[in-house]
Amino acid sequence: MEMRSWLQSPSSLTHGNIIKREIFSKKDSDDPHKPGAILNYIDSFSRCYLESRIASIPTSFDDRQLIFYIVDGAGIFEGGDLKQAVREGDGIIVPPETTHILTNEADTPLEFLILEETLADAEGAPRDDVLIRNYRERPLGQGHWTHLVHPIFGSDDGLVKLHSVLMVTIDAMQTPDTHGHADNMDEVWYMLEGNGIHVVSQNVYRQRPGDAASVAPSNPGHTLINDTDQPLKTFYFARYTR
Repeated sequence: MEMRSWLQSPSSLTHGNIIKREIFSKKDSDDPHKPGAILNYIDSFSRCYLESRIASIPTSFDDRQLIFYIVDGAGIFEGGDLKQAVREGDGIIVPPETTHILTNEADTPLEFLILEETLADAEGAPRDDVLIRNYRERPLGQGHWTHLVHPIFGSDDGLVKLHSVLMVTIDAMQTPDTHGHADNMDEVWYMLEGNGIHVVSQNVYRQRPGDAASVAPSNPGHTLINDTDQPLKTFYFARYTR
């Protein structure tokens, strides 16, 4: 298990003008002590933003599929034959070889997350076209007693390594059940709003906005407790053991 904030990550540039803070990356046998290199399957998870009145440069990747999630702000996404306004809560799947541009036309920064899944060792086929979906469009479900779950993307949407990308909220003063995970999977919780106590194995953390918790392995288990009088909201992604 590891808890890491994007504030602990050095900044870099991607897509020309996107300012990127990589929080977690895939394990690297050549650099086993690289900070945040703890994922087994997913190649990269980053917090990013575009400055006001700025656009990324046209970019495409032959070897990977990208998943964007808009955290705050609004912009215009162009990819392939699609051009569409995007806003908070939108997820975007960008297939390989798809030239894409994200534009921030507002006077405030556009904040978003990027997941990268390379095609090497992928078990599924990538999408052929861009998919944009807001988490509010999907039916609400419930799990682990108190998790309120909006699916964003799943394997049927063309993910190649990820199995689930979700929005999970926990209402005020709620305790989910405790459940464990093995070390041969990836499961990450990124706090968007509110805060809670994340118990993982024998460790106890206060998880705040901008903190990402990788909970595999967690023996005997983990649970994210909302001990506040306000709901908490998390971005969740996972590659399960199947």
